[in-house]
Amino acid sequence: METTLSQIKRLLCSLLFFIVLNSVSGEVILPPVLSDHMVLQQFSHVNFWGRAAPQESIVVYTSWNNKSYPVTADPEGNWKLQLFTGGPGGPYTITFTARNKVEIRDVMVGEVWVCSGQSNMEFTFRDLGGWKSYSSMKRQFDTSDFQKIRLCTIGKQAMPVPSDSCNAKWVNADSSSVLNFSATAFYFGLDIYKKFNIPVGLIVSSWGGTPAEAWTPVEYLRNIPGLSYYLNHPNNPSWEASAPSVLFNGMVYPLRNYTIKGFIWYQGESNRYDPDLYGILFRSMILSWRKYWDNMTLPFYFVQIAPYDYADYDEASGYLREAQEKALKLDYTGMAVTLDIGNLKDIHPKNKEEVGYRLALLAFARTYSQALRRSAASPLFRFARTEVDRIQVYFKDVDFLYSKGDRISGFRIAGSDGVFKPADAVIAGSSVIVHSNDVPSPKYVRYAFLNTDTASIFDQWGLPAASFRTDSIPVNFREVHISAVFNPLKKNWRIGLTCPDPAATLRYTADGSLPSLTSAIYTDTITIDASREIKAKAFLKEIPSQSTSAISIATHEAVGCIAGLKFKPSSKYKGSAYTLTDGISGSRNFHDGCWLGFQGDDFEAVIDLGQEKQIGSVRINFLIDILSQIYPPGIVSIFTSKDGHEFKKARDFKPNDTNPKDMPAKPEVMEIAGRDLNLYTRYIKVYAKNQASNPSGHLTPGQKCWLFVDEVKCEK
Repeated sequence: METTLSQIKRLLCSLLFFIVLNSVSGEVILPPVLSDHMVLQQFSHVNFWGRAAPQESIVVYTSWNNKSYPVTADPEGNWKLQLFTGGPGGPYTITFTARNKVEIRDVMVGEVWVCSGQSNMEFTFRDLGGWKSYSSMKRQFDTSDFQKIRLCTIGKQAMPVPSDSCNAKWVNADSSSVLNFSATAFYFGLDIYKKFNIPVGLIVSSWGGTPAEAWTPVEYLRNIPGLSYYLNHPNNPSWEASAPSVLFNGMVYPLRNYTIKGFIWYQGESNRYDPDLYGILFRSMILSWRKYWDNMTLPFYFVQIAPYDYADYDEASGYLREAQEKALKLDYTGMAVTLDIGNLKDIHPKNKEEVGYRLALLAFARTYSQALRRSAASPLFRFARTEVDRIQVYFKDVDFLYSKGDRISGFRIAGSDGVFKPADAVIAGSSVIVHSNDVPSPKYVRYAFLNTDTASIFDQWGLPAASFRTDSIPVNFREVHISAVFNPLKKNWRIGLTCPDPAATLRYTADGSLPSLTSAIYTDTITIDASREIKAKAFLKEIPSQSTSAISIATHEAVGCIAGLKFKPSSKYKGSAYTLTDGISGSRNFHDGCWLGFQGDDFEAVIDLGQEKQIGSVRINFLIDILSQIYPPGIVSIFTSKDGHEFKKARDFKPNDTNPKDMPAKPEVMEIAGRDLNLYTRYIKVYAKNQASNPSGHLTPGQKCWLFVDEVKCEK
């Protein structure tokens, strides 16, 4: 794994931290997670640990039993002590005495949970709209005291190797601190607090958009069959937080000594294109965390991803949910199904109260052995039986099913050809009978397997049945990465195809058609010298990948011409001298290397065509990705000049999509086209005004926003 400059800096800071510790003779120093306001796990032998001088004697005093305990640092200056906490209570004081004295105050004893995952775990009440969107929660703070709930958010850090240090601080729960805390985690903790009326400690370690391999120790990725794939193919190779193991190293490993009750987890969207491996990866991650906590019975409750319109592979969500469910094969696990509380237009649905409640139901029934009057988990597929022209599906652990709508949706059936058709369904007690006139001899059935399928069947307590399929038809989500290098002297392009899976066969076309088993096999670099659309797929045992990679090469009058920039682009997205005129159009992924990115600055470029030419149209590409703070320009102007000094305005544009409410929720490429110009000119100047800052409706209002620009096509 390639180590970035920022990772090196953090590693040096960590090393400096321990050098300082060793230089302070006799002083006991605690990790940040052991601090004022923390919660210790009740009725447990909890760990205390830290640093001191080698062989230094430390005395630990606990006020809940008024006892002192000695411990001696090892030759490396590390020390660790286990003490029994007893029942819930507090506040208490813990004192650590060596040549100095460190006192931790306002310590509670109760239940402690680690809450981890990506953005749906990370998102705070503020991120989700603030108290105006959660008025009932705000009213609870106005009328109740939640000081026994303590919150700790781990600072984000991606580390190349395991780190003992992290940024952590415990705070009491009030309307101010909770506003900036994970909504999912807080609702989960609040339900536990209300149920038992004892202190609750919540440690949130999460980072939006991150894949599970970043949260998994490297030895598990290296040694478990299949997982070494991630060492060569992280889901987002240009982002350091996506690299294998870096978040385990920086945000999980430092917590391993903290004694807890269990874990909750909300992640999966970033792994939806590797579902064949995610089932193994996710289970390995769970086992690795339990191993590092030295407790293989720690409960692990997770949220199955909700429906969302990704505008790509229709069944990616279904396969990922299937992979998530495989984790239930491990003991002490549970899954909260959210098929009914998602938002097809928002990958961050706002109903975190229900998510927290469903996680708490699992904890009540399986960890706290509470007898519930209702079910704790959603109905899961049990088996299916074919009866001539229909299939009857049976579910586990359910007395009866019902539908909230007039029609049961989400079921599809297929015959031996594996072509699935929408099906009608009726409920028969705790089973569902599925039928379609288009499939007279059904063999397979799927339910809620599309990205946009939502729940239509529920158990008697209102929990949605989980998605499933009865077939084992193989699927391939391997991606082909296409690289293009422009040669300005020969004005041609060298195209390269790569796939991180060495077992894949790469097939491609150069006419824009979809690759098939009869298409050309890629063996070496492809050279082209005219406009082409290259498409490629990876085939595994003759099964084509769900994804099709593509790149468009377009020749035009400005190809190979130098573009002079008035404003410097960001060092992250600076491209090359030919980025605007290399004939290669950027994709919807701003990390693809084809875009120039300007943060807060306008864009202005002058292109020298080399000689006067007849130009009929000028087209410019801009990227829109509002979640990544990339907005369309406020205005675009095209100018022409014969001498490069005196410029005349040829056309002005004001894009329609400048209001955040009207912008696409997913990344899109916007083309501004100045047609029917009919100009005889040598120089083309393009100006685009940056919107400067994120609007009030954005999650980070007022921050500098981005303007991304790519190919400027000048055509006759």
